Amino acid sequence: MAKTRNYSDFLSSVCALIGVPTSRLSTELAESLNLLFNNAIRDIWMATQWFDTCPRGEARFVGNRLTYPNNLSKTAYWTNTALTITANNIANPLDGEVTASRLMETVANSEHRVVQNVTSFFASQTYVASFYARPNGRNQIKLSVYDGATTYSAFFNVAAGTVGTTANVTGSTIVLQPNGFYLCQISFTASANATTSGTYTLNLSTDGSTISYAGDVTKGAYIWGAMVQQTSNVPQSDLLLPWEQTGEETIDALFEVYQASPSGAFYPRKQGYLLTPAGVQMINGSWSTYVDGVNQSSIYGILPCNPVFIFYRKYPFRYVGPTYSATATYVVDDQIYFTDTAGNGNYYKCVVATTAGQSPSTTPASWSLIPLYTPFLQYCIYRTFADWLLSDGQQDKATGMLGLAEAKLADAVENQERQMGDVLPTKFQTHVTSRTF
Repeated sequence: MAKTRNYSDFLSSVCALIGVPTSRLSTELAESLNLLFNNAIRDIWMATQWFDTCPRGEARFVGNRLTYPNNLSKTAYWTNTALTITANNIANPLDGEVTASRLMETVANSEHRVVQNVTSFFASQTYVASFYARPNGRNQIKLSVYDGATTYSAFFNVAAGTVGTTANVTGSTIVLQPNGFYLCQISFTASANATTSGTYTLNLSTDGSTISYAGDVTKGAYIWGAMVQQTSNVPQSDLLLPWEQTGEETIDALFEVYQASPSGAFYPRKQGYLLTPAGVQMINGSWSTYVDGVNQSSIYGILPCNPVFIFYRKYPFRYVGPTYSATATYVVDDQIYFTDTAGNGNYYKCVVATTAGQSPSTTPASWSLIPLYTPFLQYCIYRTFADWLLSDGQQDKATGMLGLAEAKLADAVENQERQMGDVLPTKFQTHVTSRTF
């Protein structure tokens, strides 16, 4: 069974029920059916925790000073020198999604690096900077963080798992991770002269010391999870996971937060959190330390792990947009309806600005398909038809179609929850205890 279906499959099925061939579908009727379809999608989206719409254990970074930590091809945030970067190239080491970036050298005789500006260093505070890396011809990678006054750096051998030359850091570690990655990390105390104008830089290296050289297009590395995190006097906002986080899917509803991937642990420890209008506030419990005999207390502190792993529902897609025009240009986030040469019509979102003629068929890297998941199709067909009958005054027929739509929904839920055994545990909680059954 296909994971997704075409929007044109839905449209032709509804038109057959109405008795209008798609070739004679008017603009007004198409717009009405599209509106009713989007209403139906929202209803079925919330009906249960579908596999495709509710990721279980997706890794998210909290309090990260960097934007797009996994997609280093985003030129609005990352400055690339003498590298060819491909986003979403291989599976990342923590949640297994294909979100790690591939960095390959160009032939330029120069540094081969990516840089992102960091605008939130505070004098004399402690920080951790890190990244996950896997070799792809280059084994040596240098991490450098500049706080506006001082540069903190370390070389890492991501094949042997060793730390090389360091400068100005208070600590450095490299730890093997799944899927051939290493977690590379430095810690440092920002200078008393630190400013809000800093940088985070990753350099490829030939030997653990040389960073400027003639590149080899067959050599590079995979990078994921670039991060800069404050670890002293941590502000409350650093432990907030926004509902809408740049570079991530919008969270429609949150079900659970874990400190380890639920796909890699039998009983992953749960992370405390509080839902707020701004997002998901992580709570690490109270702790106390003493500095020169003075008690330092915080109800937040730093997270015991970063990233955290969330079980959530994505925000529903909106299937809207004008018909694709070969003479038009499109910018990021524009949506269009496009029909391919096989006659399959679907909605697409622009992810890379296009020039005239760059369609989802000719330039697929510039477009992202807005999927219509297979379990949704039958419900949306009959629910849309039922709502159309209501709008046409045919209430008796509409009642029957609404019943049929609910039966199609029940069939889809039955397939996931009973036939495939996807029954989530129920949590019972009193004022002092909780238990999962």
